[in-house]
Amino acid sequence: MKKQFSRIAALLMALFLLLSATGCFSTAAIIYRAEHRKETEQTKDYSFFGNDEDDDSEWRKATPTPKDKKRTEPTETTDPDNGTSPSYSENNGTGKVLTDPSNGLTYPDGLASQDRIHPKREKGQVKGDEAKKILNDVERKILNEGLSSYVFAEIYFEDYKQYGIEPEGYGWGDYSVDNDTSLDKELLAKLYTIDEDSLSDSDRLFFDKVVYDLEESIYMSQFTAFPYFEMEFNPLTGPQNDVLFYLDILDLESKEDAEHYIEVVKDIDRYFDQICEFEKQRCEYGYASSPDIYEETAKTFDALVAQKDDCFLYDSFKERLGHISGLSESDKQDLIERNEKAMKEIAFPEFKECAAAMRELKSYNGKDKGLSQFPGGREYYECSFRGQTNSSKTVKESTDDLDRVIDNLKTNRDKLMKSYMSWYLEYAMHDFDKGGVKQNLDFLSTAVNADFPAIPKHSYKLMDVPEVFEDSFSPAAFIGYHLDRYDSNVVIVNRGSISGDLGVVLAHEGYPGHMFQSLYTRSCTDHPYMYIFESIGYAEGWAVYSENYAMKYFDSNPDVVTYCQIENEWSTILTARCDIGIHCENWTINDCVKLFTSVGMSVTKSSFAEYYDLLLSDPNYSTKYGVGFVNTGIVMSRMKKEFPDVSDKDIHTAYLNAQTGTFEQIEEHMRKELKAKN
Repeated sequence: MKKQFSRIAALLMALFLLLSATGCFSTAAIIYRAEHRKETEQTKDYSFFGNDEDDDSEWRKATPTPKDKKRTEPTETTDPDNGTSPSYSENNGTGKVLTDPSNGLTYPDGLASQDRIHPKREKGQVKGDEAKKILNDVERKILNEGLSSYVFAEIYFEDYKQYGIEPEGYGWGDYSVDNDTSLDKELLAKLYTIDEDSLSDSDRLFFDKVVYDLEESIYMSQFTAFPYFEMEFNPLTGPQNDVLFYLDILDLESKEDAEHYIEVVKDIDRYFDQICEFEKQRCEYGYASSPDIYEETAKTFDALVAQKDDCFLYDSFKERLGHISGLSESDKQDLIERNEKAMKEIAFPEFKECAAAMRELKSYNGKDKGLSQFPGGREYYECSFRGQTNSSKTVKESTDDLDRVIDNLKTNRDKLMKSYMSWYLEYAMHDFDKGGVKQNLDFLSTAVNADFPAIPKHSYKLMDVPEVFEDSFSPAAFIGYHLDRYDSNVVIVNRGSISGDLGVVLAHEGYPGHMFQSLYTRSCTDHPYMYIFESIGYAEGWAVYSENYAMKYFDSNPDVVTYCQIENEWSTILTARCDIGIHCENWTINDCVKLFTSVGMSVTKSSFAEYYDLLLSDPNYSTKYGVGFVNTGIVMSRMKKEFPDVSDKDIHTAYLNAQTGTFEQIEEHMRKELKAKN
């Protein structure tokens, strides 16, 4: 895996995000741990979509912020009690490439316009079979480059060779910084020769997405500072949190597969050493994280080391060996012993070394601060913001969206509270839960049929998070692997983090959320790029939308459902706003707490401290949820307004058929489909 911004040569960065089992973490779950209390609303990361029965309660129909609304530049010392509030301002600059004299790395002075990054051009002349051949050749090169790691080739495809993928060795690939865009430019030049209007619907969707992605990556790759602004071994979202789960889903269908698996275990030593070297390089360039963050990261490795004598992978490996036809008992025992030796003498000692390496980095005495306080940091944030939120909107445009939603959520909640005596008791006793994990998934798989399109026949397996990982794992997660078939899906549940409304959590991960969307997308495209390299803002925006929509399946009282939607929207929207505030406006924790308390939420500096540290160390962590959801809702709302006679099922079908391009591309495709339908 190469840490760079070439959409081609480093697409495994996106793979980690898409596959990451730690991806769906809620603000409330962290606040719950901070305050050591269990309240139903605190372990959820849901979003308010609104009631179709009451147009006035829908945030998506809110009026825009007045154009003459004045905004002020924030300062780092903003006092949350002084009656003022930080607000977003434009990022203007010359657009020239500058060099940081302290480390020799380059960054832009202000952002280039969308017209510069995605220039208008004459359509190409290539059509028909020749155009199709170019598309397929480009996709194969992208897949081969992006999946050069054996581990991820094995995870993503049952038969990766049919896509021309040839992994290098039997390991995790390489982790290095590389800003070479020669392949990107070569592939983009080939795509420019195509007359896109002549393409089939499926090919056109792929064409639009891959051209946009390549143009974005070429722009970002010219700035050598960009790869170093974020740590890789993040304590909550780093690959160390997922490594054991990746190993668990590697299939063993032959003795050779088992041999390769052991090589993968051994290769953790080399691969994690490369990431440790990268983390040290960040510090030497002046981007060191705080001693507290490095200590928290070290603790995640301590938790791995604690698994040495009782790791679930020992039994998992034995079980998978049992499925290998014709494997002799002597060979089986030999493989078991060699795997245990590799785990105990190589993998777990490497985790211990990583813990020590992270603690050594504390000596740099770094400080966690918003990216705008680094030369080029704000520009990096705004560039990565587009990728994380799956939209060409500027940060300012999205900030205005968030501010408008926050204002309207408060208005709608206050309006609903005027009649709270008629529904509050039922709300206080509500339970969006049908029993166990399987019971909820079975219920949802049927309930969604009236409002969502059919998905392929499939299967999934359930997994509980080992107790040792409960504090650093999300409430639940979905992992899809072997994406060239439909029976390799895993739903993981952290029973130590969920204290209520399990059904809504599983709507996010299962139906109609992540698993549903993944299955549907795979069924309606013949381009793996569309589901392997989809934007995380698209995926999380849909999942948050889904969990809110699914609330109505658990309770027939519209007031209860609406209040729950409003209540659970806060964490997603407010933390996304804090994310932007921290990295573009120098917000302090006081500013974040003020935002929460301004809408009546009981959040304190101590209860929000852990999440504040997460936002500092993982820029754009929350925007993929909050802005992704808002963009999803805006697209749905516009289509419903333009086509008032279509059903929710029609809207959802058109949305999913538009696949995984930017939200602007999705809206354009939905409009065409719904016009044709009407």
